[in-house]
Amino acid sequence: MFGRLASTHLRLLLARQPPAPPAAAQTAARRWSSSAAPADLDKEIEAITELATVAKDEMDFALESRNSVYYNDDKQAAHEAVDQMTAAYSSLLARLSDADKRALQTRIGIKIKEIQSAYEIMTMNDIED
Repeated sequence: MFGRLASTHLRLLLARQPPAPPAAAQTAARRWSSSAAPADLDKEIEAITELATVAKDEMDFALESRNSVYYNDDKQAAHEAVDQMTAAYSSLLARLSDADKRALQTRIGIKIKEIQSAYEIMTMNDIED
C-alpha cells in the first residue's frame, strides 16, 4: 500500500508545474553579471530545461512500465537523463558568480530539485517493493 501511495505522490509531484515567477524576477534573472554573454547563458539554461523535460518524461515512462519487462530499461533511461540534467546544471552553476547562481536557482533550480527528488522517490519505491 505504501508503494502505491508513494507512486501516487510521485505522479503528482511530476505533474505539478511550478508557478511562473513574477515579471520582476524574470527580468532580474536575465541580468547576468558573468563574463559570458546573456544570450549564451540563456541558451545553456534552455538546454538544461530541455534535459529536465526529457528526465521527467523518462521517469513517467518508467512509472508507466512498473511491474513490466520494460521497467528496468526505462528506469535506467530515467537515471541517465537525471544524471545528464544534474551534470549540466552543476556545470553551469560552477561557472557563475554568486549573484548569477542565485538568479539561476530562482529561475530553474526548483524544477531541477523536484525532478531529482522525484527520481529518489522512484528508486526508494523499488527498495520497498
